[in-house]
Amino acid sequence: MSTLCLVLLVLAQPSDEVETADGDILFPVTPGDVLPAPVESPPVPEGPPLLSPVSFGGYLDFGFFIPFGTGVGVRQDFGNAAFPELAGQYAWVFYGDLLAPAVNTRGEAADLGELAGSQRFDSVHSRGAPGFIVNEVNLRAQAAVGGQLLLLASVNLMPRTGSQFALGDVFEVDLAQLEWMPTDDRRTSIFVGKMESLLGVEYRQRKAHTRFGVTPSLIARYTTGTPLGFKVRSKLFKGDLLTLALAFTNGSSTTEQFHFYDEIDSNAGKTVSGRISLKPFGPFENSPLGELELGVSGEWGPQDRALDSGSALWFVGVDLLWHKGRVDVEAQWLRGLAPGRALDQVYALQLNHGAYLTVAWRITSLVGVLVRGELRDAFVSLGDERAYLTRSFRVTAGARLSLNEHVTLKAEYLFNGEYGGVPAVPNDVFTSSLVLAY
Repeated sequence: MSTLCLVLLVLAQPSDEVETADGDILFPVTPGDVLPAPVESPPVPEGPPLLSPVSFGGYLDFGFFIPFGTGVGVRQDFGNAAFPELAGQYAWVFYGDLLAPAVNTRGEAADLGELAGSQRFDSVHSRGAPGFIVNEVNLRAQAAVGGQLLLLASVNLMPRTGSQFALGDVFEVDLAQLEWMPTDDRRTSIFVGKMESLLGVEYRQRKAHTRFGVTPSLIARYTTGTPLGFKVRSKLFKGDLLTLALAFTNGSSTTEQFHFYDEIDSNAGKTVSGRISLKPFGPFENSPLGELELGVSGEWGPQDRALDSGSALWFVGVDLLWHKGRVDVEAQWLRGLAPGRALDQVYALQLNHGAYLTVAWRITSLVGVLVRGELRDAFVSLGDERAYLTRSFRVTAGARLSLNEHVTLKAEYLFNGEYGGVPAVPNDVFTSSLVLAY
């Protein structure tokens, strides 16, 4: 009993240990202590900081939307009443824009409609009703080997409505790439795998946790896909004054849900794309002119889904990014052409022009607003079976509330309209998004 009391008495004495804020235990030094010789830390290499060996992240994008009208972006031209010049050329003619009534960052339409002669996977299929939606759950893993190799994988999960006792939930491998930075300054990168596009600049904010607003532009369908292949990008001179990039891929940079994407190639030819960008004012944050980036990009290759390499799809465009204080401006113009191949059920495209201009203002660190104006003039056809004529414009007004780096609430109103003699299609949309990033 006396021994137990002695032990308890010793344990009850105040400890000389001190716990720091990060959990380390420090012991005070007494005159009798013998300290080990100090160990010199290895020199820190120059250049960009080394990457974390393994990291995980992602986000949850939860939304609510209200379509005005049926939620469908096109109408059928019955009897060629609107476009008599197309009579006898196509069995079905439609006007408007299928993807104009977008409800989320993925660019999914509120409804694709029950169009004559076509069967599509209508992922949202709201039938014009307002509702909640889990737009996307993203899971991302990144692993670094030393300071030169970086492996990145990103997967998206989309809960959707099933039918006939089948689940409607889908998933996609969004990115699966290896990046090698062979130089000491790590300003040249070689990518292999399923990777980001080189066409334009909108791909930089194609994900919900990086986009300032909610919805993509009308031309994002051409530029924000993730093709398979390899690319090389090099940043030159101080402050990345000049950036050069070149890629060889299976197919184009269009999004997977659109007519012109082919992940596994169906022909022997490959697509080449490239971009050149210049920062004429330099990288100086405090420059009175702000930071400006001007880019030219293009893409050419055998048309996706065609069984031979004889017909080529191409895009060419210019883009602009400008940042000054709390204001960001982004603009892009694009043109493209694809001849189609009716024998292989491959659509033709004549993109006369598509463009957008976005101005985003971070009023405070919490609150921001944006306005975007855009248009798309295109003609899409499949042999003599069907044709889609589009002369659409859109004005988008939005706001965001960033509670912290992990929680952002965003809302937009999309005012969609037609011009150039195309009858109006009532397909405005209000949409919102709560993004929880980790």
